[in-house]
This record gives sequence, C-alpha cells and structure tokens, in this order.
Amino acid sequence: MSQDSTHGPVMAGVVTALVGFSSSFVVVLAGLVAVGATPDQAASGLATLLVTQSLGMLWLSLRHRIPVTLAWSTPGAALLATSTG
Repeated sequence: MSQDSTHGPVMAGVVTALVGFSSSFVVVLAGLVAVGATPDQAASGLATLLVTQSLGMLWLSLRHRIPVTLAWSTPGAALLATSTG
C-alpha cells in the first residue's frame, strides 16, 4: 500500500471538517452576538462548540471503528442570528 492511498482519506476528512466549520463560522458568531453575547463570549462559545464537536467525533469514531463526522445546524444558527430577542 502506498502512502498516497493512506493520505487521501485523511486529507478528505480534514478538508470536509474545515469546509463544514468555516462555512457556518460567521453565522454561528452572529447568532451568539444576536442573543447578547459579547465578542469574547461569542468566541468562547464557538471554541466550546468546536471542542465538543471534536470530542463527539472522536468518541463515535473510536466506538464504531469507522470515521464519523458531526454537523451543526446552519439554518438553526441563522434563525438565532436573526432573532430579535
């Protein structure tokens, strides 16, 4: 087995995670600010979401012995961002 066949799936996973995270990044931050979070609290909330999601993926992948990815709700974050609380 060549190194290329090993790195392909890993790189696909990394790209999927980066695109999934970055595509919703601004919407999630806007949602947190819309419900009254300060910029520091919003950044902390986003970091907490990222760590929690990462731990969930790691646990599920180890438990089921297959690659697993988790996603958040971009429409839910958009609804949160547009709320007028």
